[in-house]
Parts: sequence; structure tokens; C-alpha cells
Amino acid sequence: MKHRILCVLAIITIMIIIGLHSMGVAFFKYDGPYDGTFTAEIISEPIEKEYNYVYTAKIDGRKFLIYIPKKIISINKKGTNKEQYSQFQYGDMIKIEAVYNEPTKARNSGGFDYSLYLKSKKIYGIFKVSKVSNINKSNKKNTIVNVRKHIKKTLRENLKSNQAELAIGLLVGDKSNLSDNIQEDFKGSNLTHMLAISGAHFSYIILIVTWIGNKLNHKRIEQIITIVSIIFFMNLTGNTPSVSRAGIMSVMTILASILKRRNDFWNSLSISLLIQVIYNPYVIFDIGLMLSYSGAIGIVTFYKFFSKKIKSKIVSVTLSANVIILPVMIWKFNTISFTFIISNVLASGLLGVIIILEFISIIIKIKPVFIMLELCLTFLMKIAKLCSKIPLSKVYVPTNVVYIVLAIYLIIFLGIKYRNKIIPILLSCFMIFSFGITNFVSTAKEELIINFIDVGQGDSTLIRYKGKTIMIDTGGSMNSSYDVGKSVLHRYLLNQGITVLDYMMLSHFDADHCQGAIYILENMKVKNLIIGNQAKDSKLYRDITTIAKNKKTNIVYVQKGDNFSVQNLKCTILHPTDNLISDNPLNNNAIVCKFTYYNTEILFTGDIEKIAENQIVKEYKNLNTLGSTILKVGHHGSKTSTTEGFLDCINPKLALIGVGENNKFNHPNNEVIERLKNKNIKVYRTDQNGEITLKVNKAGKIRIKTRFNTS
Repeated sequence: MKHRILCVLAIITIMIIIGLHSMGVAFFKYDGPYDGTFTAEIISEPIEKEYNYVYTAKIDGRKFLIYIPKKIISINKKGTNKEQYSQFQYGDMIKIEAVYNEPTKARNSGGFDYSLYLKSKKIYGIFKVSKVSNINKSNKKNTIVNVRKHIKKTLRENLKSNQAELAIGLLVGDKSNLSDNIQEDFKGSNLTHMLAISGAHFSYIILIVTWIGNKLNHKRIEQIITIVSIIFFMNLTGNTPSVSRAGIMSVMTILASILKRRNDFWNSLSISLLIQVIYNPYVIFDIGLMLSYSGAIGIVTFYKFFSKKIKSKIVSVTLSANVIILPVMIWKFNTISFTFIISNVLASGLLGVIIILEFISIIIKIKPVFIMLELCLTFLMKIAKLCSKIPLSKVYVPTNVVYIVLAIYLIIFLGIKYRNKIIPILLSCFMIFSFGITNFVSTAKEELIINFIDVGQGDSTLIRYKGKTIMIDTGGSMNSSYDVGKSVLHRYLLNQGITVLDYMMLSHFDADHCQGAIYILENMKVKNLIIGNQAKDSKLYRDITTIAKNKKTNIVYVQKGDNFSVQNLKCTILHPTDNLISDNPLNNNAIVCKFTYYNTEILFTGDIEKIAENQIVKEYKNLNTLGSTILKVGHHGSKTSTTEGFLDCINPKLALIGVGENNKFNHPNNEVIERLKNKNIKVYRTDQNGEITLKVNKAGKIRIKTRFNTS
């Protein structure tokens, strides 16, 4: 077809969905009761968490995640309470007492939007269960579920643990029990696409079914069996967007053959996308869909070009796919790989062998096949691990680089279309000029930007002025499985276009103020690390300073009276003194510093408590040093801090509180909030507002923008 009507329709549809979503239009949302008793039908296998089992369940015909504690009170038919373990099976009908929880949206600019992620799976939200009653065990026989269970059981019984979970991920797309280390190796070696069921899997299904069909010597029966097999496999692997794309396009290719019609790639691609979008408009935000469609478009568009230059088919296919995937990887993951060809050449052929061996091992359970499969899986894991360690296998880049890549693509396209003409040259000059002007304006602009980042129960602030970057505290978590530096801060900085920190100041070495520094120091350039003298030995202090020394970061120890400046922005250290406080020494000897920008002052107070506040008031009361426009409230609004006398000396207009939603410490304390409000101080807090951005000009005018607006 010369006129790509379906392609145009698909593009327009995507643009409309993105536009409506950006305007706040919800294509579907939960509008039922937020708590009460509900009847739920389990439609998934359990995913085990530390304290809960997580299921996908249908309630009133809509999909939800339900969190059920591992030990829960159930009520039997006689009305007797009984404590039991909360494992249920597919098809079980249970009555639950539960509370609806709205999935969290991105709490910082460029952050992970869990709400949108669930919507892309057509999941309406989360129910947290307190009681279960009337458990009706299912007698339904679901072929798909039973086959999936059989596959998992067979592989787990005959392979080592890691190899079995990798085999399950490669065959049915279930990565829930695959170790984080293995997933990181695949991500670092640019082999993540192998863990997402795609066109390669269907090609092997078609190959196997075609081989069987040849034995039948009946083309039409072979084609029908192939279509049935593809549809069955799509359901077996959960109909993820990448599976649906590959499956629908494979079926359309076969149907075109049956109907003796020419199959058109672009029409098939558009139809597969439109089918998915009609079912769920939010699917266009699924990263698997983006990568799957990008890769397919890249192969079809560029394979002929690369294959003429390169004899290796695997290299040509890999290069073709990654041409279009590259901007997506920068936009969503802030990474560029310069070694993806090596990893893909080594692993691509092996994937086919593994999939075929898996099919054989499920049907014919013989030990030699499992031995060969385990060896191949082990080799694949070693390839992923080795390639993830190669220098330049994963290079972090700021998000704005994606615009440079797209501009380069445009220049290349115009250069080919208008060969030996002036348009590409003029465009190149314009692009270089535009980026130069943009960078110059942002650096030269006389404006102070303060980003109070939402890191949950902790503190982290980014200050930018005249092209210089200062980070005060990095947040952290006592949960060893969650790394704030990796999951929040690193991505946040790259999204802001920052790859180098000029200064990192850690007020003290409690985990919720400094743990994120470990990942940042290891993965970004930090020129100066500012810390105070320690009154108490701390493992985090030892770990962070060791990493800083290894990374050649300049470590600066500060105390009262020290200062540094970035042109018109001055930072003065007010605390601690050389006489360190022995009472709760980590908190009370935290760095207290004051930033002065023309007539605007910002006071950062770490986690100091009443004893330190009283000492600071005594030292500075008569010097009028503490007076500040903006106060970072001490110790997350704890009742042990922000005393009346301390507030009177500061007399701020704005107060910022870094605090996690529904935290177990009940921060901030109600008395502290009332104390601030009684003094007409405007309070902003990350649990309610998310990220808080302040832009200050030299006249002292402050513009405030929050991620969430609250009354």
C-alpha cells in the first residue's frame, strides 16, 4: 500500500492518548468503595514478598493487586477465627475485608510512576487485606494455568535453582523469582530483551510446528496448528505487550498466506498496536511495548543497509534493532551500551538452542536433555555476567541526550534525502547553536534552584546555581533490598541533566541521610564530599569515606566558621563546634549550615535535637545569624526538634519537611506542625507534596512548585 492509512491512524491514536493523559484525562479508574468486604477471584499464582503474598484478583469484573499477609485471620463457615497461611490457588473465590490503596504516582520529576505502570497492565489499584472468609476452593481446570505450573515444576525439579528460574523467565516470561543479580547482569550486558518474550520465541514455535506439519504433509492443517500454537503460547506467557505484538503479527502473516494476500509489515504492526490500544489505552506507556515495537521497526528499516556492509546476520539484526531502541534506552534508563554487539553475538545463537531444549525437556523428560539445558543456561549466565563487566557496557547519560540522538537521526535522514545539498549543513549549525545557547542561558541565568527531593523517610536537597551543583544529604533506607541512591537519586540527577556533582554534603551518618551516597559516589563524578567530624564511629561513615577516597573525591571536614562560595551563593557552617555533643551524638553533631543568596537565606538543620538547638541559639542569638527565609525542619518534624526558642531566632517564612508517607515514626509531630502554623510559616512536606522545587531570583522572589498540590 502506498498510502499507510493504518500507520497514520496508529500514530494519531498514540498522540491523542498522550495528549489526553497529559491533560489529566483518566481512561479508566476505580470509583468503588475504599474499604469494606469484597469478593475476589484469584487469577494469578502468588508472588511471595517479605510479609505478604501478592495476587492479581478480579473484584467486580476488574483487576486488582491484593496484598494478603502470610499469616492472616480467616473466618470459617461457623464464624470461628483461625490463623492460617494465606496461599491460594488460581480460581479460588475468597471474601476479604480490605482497604483500597491508590498506587503511587511519580513523586519526583522523571521518577517511576507505579500508578501508570499498573494501568498499563489494566490493574485498577491495590487492596490490602486484613481478614479472609468463605474460602471456596476452585474446581476449575484451567489448561493454561496447569501447563504453566507443569513447566515451572518440571524445570525446578530438574535444574539448579538459578538456572531453573532463568529457564522459566526465558520460556514463560515469569521473572518474579529470578535473582536481582542475574537480572542486573542481563541489563548491564544489554540482554534484557531475552527475558521478554518476543518475535524470536515465536519463530522457534513456528519452526517446530512447521517441522511437525511437514510430517503431516498438509499445508493448511500445518498453518491452523501454528495459529492455535501461537495463541496458546501468547496466553501461556501472559499476553504482555511484546508477546501480543509478536503473536498478532505472526498470526497475520499466516492468515495472509492462507488468504493468498501479500502481508504488509507496517499494516500488521499498526493493527497489532491498535488492537492493544483499544483494549487498554495505557499500554502505550509500557516499556516492553516501546522496546518491542522499536526493535521491530529498526530491523525492518535498517537491516538491508547493514547487511550490505556487514556479512554477519546477527550483527546486522542487532545493529538495526538498536538504532531505534537507543533513544528509548536513553529516555527510560539513561544508558548507552557500546558493547551490545559483543553480548548479542555471543548470546543470540544460544537462546535458540535453549528454547528448543526447553520445549523438548517439557515434553520428553530425559536426563541428558536437562544436562545440556543446564549447561547452556549456565553459559548464558556467564556471558551476561562477563559482558556486564566490560568497560563501556553501560554508560550513564543525562536524559537530554535523547534530543541530540534524535537530531542526529534527522540530520542523517536529510543528508541522504538531500545529498550534496545545504539543508543538513544548515541544520547541523542550527542544532549546535541552539544547544550552545540553551546551555549558556541556563548557566548564566541569575537564579537559584532548590529541589527538595522526595526520598521517602529521609532528606535530600539539590541546589543549582551558575552551572554548579550541590547535594545536601542523599536519603536512605534501613531495608537492604531498596537502594534510594540507585532507585531515586541517580535517575533523578540524570533526568535533570546532571552527571557531575560539584559538592555533596552529608549532614551526618544516619542511614536516612547518607545511605544513597554510596551508589552516587560509585556511579557519578563527585568532586567534593563535605562532612563533619565524627563523635561516634559509624560503618556508613567508614564505607562512604573509603569509596570517596577510591574515587579520588576530595573529602572536606568542616565545623563552625567554615564556609565556601559559588559567586553570589555563600554557605556558612554554623554547627558542630570542636566540642562535640555526647548526647545522641550522630544527630546532635549533624552539620547545620546556612546558604545566603543576596537577601534570601536557607537554613539546613540535619537531625539536630533540642540540646543542639539550645546550644546554637545561645551562640548566635545576639548575632542575628540564624535569621532565615527558608528552614529545612530538623529531624523530619520530630517532637525532639524545632523548639519555640529556635524558631523565634530563625523566623522563617517557609518550612520544608522531608518525611515518608505513613512512616512508623509518626513524623512530623502534630505539635511541631501547629507551632509552625501558629507563627504563620508556610509548611511544605514531601509526604503530601512530593518533590518541592523553589526558584529564587536575586530580588528575593520565590516561586514554588510541588509535585502534588494539597489543600
